[in-house]
Amino acid sequence: MWSVAHLTIDQKPHGDDFAKARELIEIRGTGALSLHDRRVMNVLYANAGQQLCDDVKHVIGIAELRGLHKGGERVKDSILRLMKTVVEMPVKDRKGRPALQLVQVLSDTTITDDDDNPTGQVSYSFSPAMRAIIKDSTLWGRVRTAVIFAFTSKYSLALYELITARINLTHVWQEDFSVQDLRELLGVPDDKLQRMPDLLRYCIKVAEVEVTGLADFGVKIEPIRTGGTMRGLVTGFKVAWWKKDIPGLKEAFSELRRSKVGRLARLTGKVETIRPLGDLSEGERVKSDELPDVLLKTSGKSRKAPVAPR
Repeated sequence: MWSVAHLTIDQKPHGDDFAKARELIEIRGTGALSLHDRRVMNVLYANAGQQLCDDVKHVIGIAELRGLHKGGERVKDSILRLMKTVVEMPVKDRKGRPALQLVQVLSDTTITDDDDNPTGQVSYSFSPAMRAIIKDSTLWGRVRTAVIFAFTSKYSLALYELITARINLTHVWQEDFSVQDLRELLGVPDDKLQRMPDLLRYCIKVAEVEVTGLADFGVKIEPIRTGGTMRGLVTGFKVAWWKKDIPGLKEAFSELRRSKVGRLARLTGKVETIRPLGDLSEGERVKSDELPDVLLKTSGKSRKAPVAPR
């Protein structure tokens, strides 16, 4: 898909999506970050645009960072965590071998003291090390702001980004990850969800359902087991993805318009009554010509959801 002649930083936004460097998508060490923190980081990234790697201060309104979120998290708290968090970014060492570089996400930042001030602003810049890595990036995924604000789990957001960096790869529609690799990429804290049943129930399955229900692509995650297909030891995960057809895009776009309340139940079918698309109100119903251009451009030829081998 990608050519080394094209840099991530040169990619322009399409509608509400933006090109996010794969190096930043695949950062590790984010276990302490909340869903709100990850949303804030994405909005800061998108707001900086093609000047992200410049040694300048970017300015954004606090209201934009909160988006439609009505929770109790303060933007200031998220900014502080992003400034304190040191993440691991995939790079190459001097001999061209895979390596990890420890970097701070944000540099010096100024923020209006009152989060509820409608005119409050944040003045910020990404750390020099972060800017240097992104400046040379030639791989990216296109992330939609509307989608990242619709997730109810930070693991869903992380999985969504992970697939955006892979969905347009040619002749590649699945990848194997070790248990530790996937935990780190999804931002699971080291001391949380240590039992495999808990990891599957509260992280893997929730992320799989939300991403498939809200994104313009689907994803399937199957455990890789040794010693039995049902009760064997889980040694890794096979992650498969596919582009949605037009009906699938309509369903996802309709779900984005609905309330988050009961979303997981709707997406898993665990509700007593689910209104078919034809019974939706005019405001909820989606027609082909209402789909964002970016979705129609990326839909391409759809494939059925692959069944990953156990």
